[in-house]
Amino acid sequence: MRSARAVLLAVAAALAGSACQSPKGRCDTASDCSAGETCASGVCQRLPPVLGNGSGGGVDPTSFTPVLWSTVATAGGATFSVSAVGADAATGGLVVAGGLDGAYDPWTLATGAFAARLDGATGTLAGAVPFPTFSQGALRIAVAPNGDLLFAGTAFDPTSIGTYAFTPPAAGSLVVGRLDAALDPVWALTIDATSATPVPVALAARGSDLVVAGTGAGDFGAGDTGGATFVAALSGADGHALWSRGLATRTISDVAPRDAGDVALTGVCTPVGASFDPGGGATCTGGLFLAVLSGADGSTTWARRSSGAGTVTAVRSLAVAPDGTTAVVGDARGVVGFGAAAIDFGSSDGSFAALFGPSGAAGLVVRPVEAPYAALPDAAAFARAAFDRHGKLWVAGRYYGQPTLGGVRFTPCRDPACLAAAFLARVEPDGSVGSFLPIAVAPVASSAWVDDLALFATTGVVGHALQITGQATVGGTAWPAAAGGLGALKIVP
Repeated sequence: MRSARAVLLAVAAALAGSACQSPKGRCDTASDCSAGETCASGVCQRLPPVLGNGSGGGVDPTSFTPVLWSTVATAGGATFSVSAVGADAATGGLVVAGGLDGAYDPWTLATGAFAARLDGATGTLAGAVPFPTFSQGALRIAVAPNGDLLFAGTAFDPTSIGTYAFTPPAAGSLVVGRLDAALDPVWALTIDATSATPVPVALAARGSDLVVAGTGAGDFGAGDTGGATFVAALSGADGHALWSRGLATRTISDVAPRDAGDVALTGVCTPVGASFDPGGGATCTGGLFLAVLSGADGSTTWARRSSGAGTVTAVRSLAVAPDGTTAVVGDARGVVGFGAAAIDFGSSDGSFAALFGPSGAAGLVVRPVEAPYAALPDAAAFARAAFDRHGKLWVAGRYYGQPTLGGVRFTPCRDPACLAAAFLARVEPDGSVGSFLPIAVAPVASSAWVDDLALFATTGVVGHALQITGQATVGGTAWPAAAGGLGALKIVP
């Protein structure tokens, strides 16, 4: 039988790094278990340390995060996916990008990638644009300060975006561009491959400019990036290259600009010993890397690596606070250090959010308290993170059972009434949870899950979008039974 965490991750294909683990040892008393483990329900369990005032038992939340509005789009036999969500500071609205398998007539969309604007006051549709032949999972968007939409995606067939039409080469092209508030093209251009086709993994707005990172190599106008992965800064005015860099590591996970203008970049060192330095100098023996690159030319300002005999099995998200503090979200197993005391994650994957100060100093490491092999198992997986403009860290993810985070014990989600649930939590500077919102999904046709979570935080407002199969009530609004519907909500912390 798989653990609760393995089941939780198996139904969420969008999150990499899941794995089935061998059961932990059986026991009668704690003396039958290894050091640092306890005996519960006949199973040896290691309760991971929760840095930042986690209680282990936790308290059930008595008041949830206030929801301004929530909405769900259900497309009959069609299925939505979510690849990115951005917050429009100019209007207070949300922009959701993803893919659609089938037609959704209310938004005048057919099969393919799309981007849709949701009204900031009501969540109703304010406009949608199709990206007909784009790879659905590789469309990334960001919102410029004036509300214009920046995008990056990969196209392999003749396509059009509004009035912009082109035929990419057979090998495919990375397409970057800018749409105005009415979702009409301001400019768009193609970045042809110089070796492997460039595929965007992350896109961010740096003021009105854009920063894109991904796999493959191409010429953005400053020469062939020439590595296994790339990061490039482009002008928001017309797309010309400000700088571009190639990296040897094969895995980039996320990119985010800092208020000072430099750029934070994170991923996993693959293969072991690969360089993550655009200059080719800094390498890591394994695990995660975090590099802050100069906003002027992309050179490395400072970099940090995880350490220890354990493994960072996945890096999923990067968030940057107004003061330059960064948070990296992922999974690890075994003994792993993030610049301070090493943490033993045990033999199965465990989620973390590791914080680093503005100059890279090691900070808080936030972890859920789980019991994945107990008679009534608990498991939680972190998916995305964002800092709001008050410097508070928000973490989104999935859970099963009743895990604990920062002293808050999650609302129950157990078979048969609930197969998996989503959560959104605000983590305070001491590691406690000051705001918590669960989205428990009632099964439909014996299956229910939420995946493709995305999160973006702006001044005092947090937006959240997710794919949902099942039915739920969010902020007093009933989301009807949906199979691959698209749910979105807006909250005030």
